[in-house]
Amino acid sequence: MPNQTTTIRSSAEDLSLQRAVLSTERHLCELLDAIPDNVMLLNENRQILYANKTLEQFCAAHGVFGLIGLRIGEAFSCQNANCAVEGCGNAEPCNLCGALDASLIALRGQPSSFECQILRNSRRGPDALDLRVSGTPLHWKSGPAVLLVASDISHVKRRQVLERLFFHDTLNTAGTINQIAEMLMHGILDFEAAKQDLWQASQMLVREIRGQSQLFAAENEELRVEFGLVLVRELLESVAALFRNNEAGLGKRVVIKEETAGLLLLSDNALLTRVLGNLLKNALEASHPGEVVTLGCRREETDIVLWCHNEGVLTREVQMQIFRRSFSTKGSGRGIGTYSIKLLSEKYLQGKVELVSTPQTGTLFTLTFPIAPRQENPVAP
Repeated sequence: MPNQTTTIRSSAEDLSLQRAVLSTERHLCELLDAIPDNVMLLNENRQILYANKTLEQFCAAHGVFGLIGLRIGEAFSCQNANCAVEGCGNAEPCNLCGALDASLIALRGQPSSFECQILRNSRRGPDALDLRVSGTPLHWKSGPAVLLVASDISHVKRRQVLERLFFHDTLNTAGTINQIAEMLMHGILDFEAAKQDLWQASQMLVREIRGQSQLFAAENEELRVEFGLVLVRELLESVAALFRNNEAGLGKRVVIKEETAGLLLLSDNALLTRVLGNLLKNALEASHPGEVVTLGCRREETDIVLWCHNEGVLTREVQMQIFRRSFSTKGSGRGIGTYSIKLLSEKYLQGKVELVSTPQTGTLFTLTFPIAPRQENPVAP
């Protein structure tokens, strides 16, 4: 449970008094405004007493104004900031927040620095923000305070993940094509025996490159959505076929529930295939040989619900971080698949992604989409 340091908030009167003291520190405010990073001065209850111009401009660009009295998660529109009555720092996922750690440690008198991954509620859907948050303790006339610097390192994290994916996944697939080509060159394989494997490997290489291109466009709000009629059963069968001979699916079985027959959805088939492909790949990689991964779909009034189930269980810590861009259960620099599922589904396909994982039920991801979505592109101009 959160301690008193995180739950108490200063009254408007106390904030006004602290701001009055700060107003006498004109040179300090000018110095903070000259810093090109997001800088804020927090009081003993982690509420903003002063935000420099860089931070004000950043938050204003994302529809947040009037920062005085807010906490860092509220200023950055963190999805968890309003999950608890007491506000930022009090929801269960906040126990893993680097910005909260930096603030609390600095209030105890020690400087600190942590990475912080925030999934934000922006005006155009979910948006990932990676920060390096540094907290420095201050002691001044109105009591203990924290100088918090939040440097945006999203571009660094994005590059690291994309580089890792390129050098790992794409290079592995290209290596498979090269091996088949060498075996053909040396007469070890004949073309008839190799052509199916060669075709599948080349298809996977194209999908991986196209997927990274789509994600790059999505994060830069340049992705175009082309809505058309999607036959759900055919969609699920085509996604399952992608992994029939894939390494992730070896020794595992993919089952498609029968009730999917006859269901229709208006959506972008290519993006939906990408979303379900990432979902199925994650489920297969989390499964053991002999286990079953199930795909299904059902209609709920004006929505279509697609789902993917596997027998494994995610820890609570993983569940709280799984949709963050830089988080992965596969090791450093591998996180992007589950984040892209949420990004494409909620920001572009007008859907909603949910997760339930328990020892009793296994792991179930559900994707809910309107049968008849808005026809205008929700993001791109």
